[in-house]
Amino acid sequence: MLKKTDKQKSFFDTDYICEELIPADNFYRKFREIVWPLITDEMFADMYCLDNGRTPISPALLARAAILQFHKNLSDREMERACMYDIEIKYALGLKLNERPFDHSSLGDFRQRLLKHGKEKDAFDNIISKLIAENLIEKEEIQRIDATHIIADIAIPTMVTLVKKGIREILKPLKKRHRETLKTIEQEIKADEYDKKQVNHDAPGRLDMEKRKQKLVEVVTDARKLLSHCEQIKGDPILERRTETLKRILRENIEDNEQGAPQEKKRKEKPKDILVSPVDSDARYGAKSKTKKFMGYKVNVTESAKNKFITNVAAMPGNAPDGSTMVETLIEQKKYGLAPEKIIGDTAYGHAVYRKALKENGTTVVAPIKEKNGRTKFIYPKSMFNYDEKNNTVICPQGIAAKMSFYDKHKKIRTFHFSMSECNKCPHQPKCTNDKNGRRTIGISESHWDLREAEVYNKTEQFKKDMKLRPPIEGKLSELVRYHGLRRAR
Repeated sequence: MLKKTDKQKSFFDTDYICEELIPADNFYRKFREIVWPLITDEMFADMYCLDNGRTPISPALLARAAILQFHKNLSDREMERACMYDIEIKYALGLKLNERPFDHSSLGDFRQRLLKHGKEKDAFDNIISKLIAENLIEKEEIQRIDATHIIADIAIPTMVTLVKKGIREILKPLKKRHRETLKTIEQEIKADEYDKKQVNHDAPGRLDMEKRKQKLVEVVTDARKLLSHCEQIKGDPILERRTETLKRILRENIEDNEQGAPQEKKRKEKPKDILVSPVDSDARYGAKSKTKKFMGYKVNVTESAKNKFITNVAAMPGNAPDGSTMVETLIEQKKYGLAPEKIIGDTAYGHAVYRKALKENGTTVVAPIKEKNGRTKFIYPKSMFNYDEKNNTVICPQGIAAKMSFYDKHKKIRTFHFSMSECNKCPHQPKCTNDKNGRRTIGISESHWDLREAEVYNKTEQFKKDMKLRPPIEGKLSELVRYHGLRRAR
């Protein structure tokens, strides 16, 4: 039951003792003076019962503590200890010197409660609104954007271990709520193989491939037996979700050979968006470059160009393109009244689709246009062709018109085909196309004109000036990684 915080004062209050001890320009004093009033219990009232149950720990206290925890890059246990013995933390949170405010587990419970009720950004929203009200962030101020990767807090499993973990995740709810079914299953599989101590153990002799293949056959067979029983259980959403996860693991990674025995698929035969762990179903294999690969997620960060305040943060799977959350990250700022004149990013944010969507939102994307790939590097670019939208034709540099076209509803692209006879007698054919039939094709998307407009702008001096505003976002990401634990998920 949520109640008002007790405001009874005592001689142990840090308000009295630390008033002279904490300097005026100290971060924790600034936190107490500026951030404290922006986070109240009333913000989180609908997360709790108002008239029944035990009085919870103040949600405002837990929210403030969570902010300081990430500022200092502390674990939950370290934050619990800091709240007991760190006088600056005590002062910032308004704790008494002799107070033990909460157990470390309360921080994890509070974060889960925030996610469950969709309130994980409420404190952030209030702080941004305050910065805007104080004109520290201007509503049309230029912003910049960049992404970095976050490594998932999970081990990279072998195929045997991946299947075993999927089985273990199903056995947990069976043990709690479906004991009769579990007894039946235990007669068919070795349940001890999937307990906490054994689940991470691969086949004995890790380098013996034959033993590992045989072990994979055993665990896949157990998984299929388990699924056959679980499909008969209805009305348990947790079990159903974990059952679907195990099915997906088997579907993406396992196939039967000619003898009907299960075996692992070849890497090229596996889907791109493959599940990497049943413990963390959001993690994906990703790459920031050809050599820098990871398993986890990415995060997009937008920052105001003038005072370098973070204006939004958006997470995404590790295999998603850097710019995939760019549009929603900018549009979400409308709730603060923010509509940046320009958003500056690197090549990953220069896609024509992003440009068109944000132009409709009143924001111009300033970013380099992606260079051609190896296949099209040495042929005439699309910008050399004149698209006549009114007459639905494309005219090549030699004045030949392509009128034959078809529209792909899924990709929303109209593709124009030039006449093969015209292309084959053209002296510029080797420079224009590398198609095996010698024909040039041109694809025109809905954002065609936005890309052409960007190509013109990117040749101006103003573009060069704008791009000089981008590098400081790298420093912001470095600060988040080095000092606030952004590189690895908790």
